[in-house]
Amino acid sequence: MSFDGIIFLLILTLIAYFFYWNKKKAQLAFIENYRFSSSIGKKVQKKYPLLTQDQIDLVIKGLRDYFYICNKAKRRMVAMPSQVVDVAWHEFILFTRPYQAFCKKALGRFLHHTPTEAMRTPTLAQDGIKRAWRLA
Repeated sequence: MSFDGIIFLLILTLIAYFFYWNKKKAQLAFIENYRFSSSIGKKVQKKYPLLTQDQIDLVIKGLRDYFYICNKAKRRMVAMPSQVVDVAWHEFILFTRPYQAFCKKALGRFLHHTPTEAMRTPTLAQDGIKRAWRLA
């Protein structure tokens, strides 16, 4: 390969990396600034009536953090480390169109919910929780 060919490939690689990095940056900013429906917090409050509004806000922050970690995981499975945040995620999923649009903009794909019992292998959930803690 000629020197010009190597330079061309290097420039092409840098351009591709620049576009990938900007896409990831935009996705993470979208996750950070997304306004979840207030009804998600209300449903969590209904299931956990002893939680204060500050604690409900913390649950929503945990949901945001989970999506952030899923983005960083690059399509690898990440287990949900919190039962109360999982409830918030379940409620968000019920808003099917906003959830689908969120997933596309935040992750570039639809994020399916797979209960631990339905995973292909017993260690898949363990690997996913380790990945969640490592990326957090």
